[in-house]
Amino acid sequence: MKKWFIPLLALWLSGCYAGPGEEAIQTQVTAKLQSETDDNLFEISDFAILGKEERMEGVYLIKVSYQLHFKQGLDQLRVQHDEDLVYDRVGPFQQEMGLMELERKYGEFDAGQVLPQQTDVWMMKTEQGWRLAEPAH
Repeated sequence: MKKWFIPLLALWLSGCYAGPGEEAIQTQVTAKLQSETDDNLFEISDFAILGKEERMEGVYLIKVSYQLHFKQGLDQLRVQHDEDLVYDRVGPFQQEMGLMELERKYGEFDAGQVLPQQTDVWMMKTEQGWRLAEPAH
């Protein structure tokens, strides 16, 4: 019995420090994606963790993949945007920056299109649990 106790204890303790769990990662990544765009733009599915590496104590680099299911196309968004365009001191160019950013990130997309994505995210342990983090450059 004693010869099994030490390896089991070591395995259990290593599991306690294995970094953020899949649910915490998915929740944080999904929240970040949704905060950057309109909630009605896309849905996220097939979330998967491809790799997790501890870079420093409590700081992990995580490779994730997921699919975006677009509810609206870029052309539809342009039409809506043109209808809502306000001519003020900011000007139409400034108001179009959001659409330009979407096109830069996702290219030309149509309603119903599925776009596979892969990205690296940083997470760190805080007093409030695991949170997304940006590395210092």
